[in-house]
Amino acid sequence: MATKIHLIDLYAFQNTFDGNMLETLLFDSNISCKVSARFAKHPESDDFLEKSIAVEEKLVEDARSIIRDAIKTGIISADGRFKA
Repeated sequence: MATKIHLIDLYAFQNTFDGNMLETLLFDSNISCKVSARFAKHPESDDFLEKSIAVEEKLVEDARSIIRDAIKTGIISADGRFKA
C-alpha cells in the first residue's frame, strides 16, 4: 500500500540560484522537497514567475531552520518569503 505524503508550500522565491541552493541544502539534510513555479501578480509591477519549495509536513520546522540559516549566512538572498 502506498504511503500518502502531505507536502506544505513553505517558501516562495524568484531567484533560480536560491532555489538550486535550497534544494542542495535540504537534500544534504535528508529533506526531500518539491520545487514548483506559477505566475503570480506582484503588487508593484507586472506578472512574474514565483517559485516555491514544498517539504513534507513533518519536516517543515527543520526546513524552515535551514532556510533561515541560509539567509542569515548569505548563502541565499533575503528576497524570498515564508508561505507557512
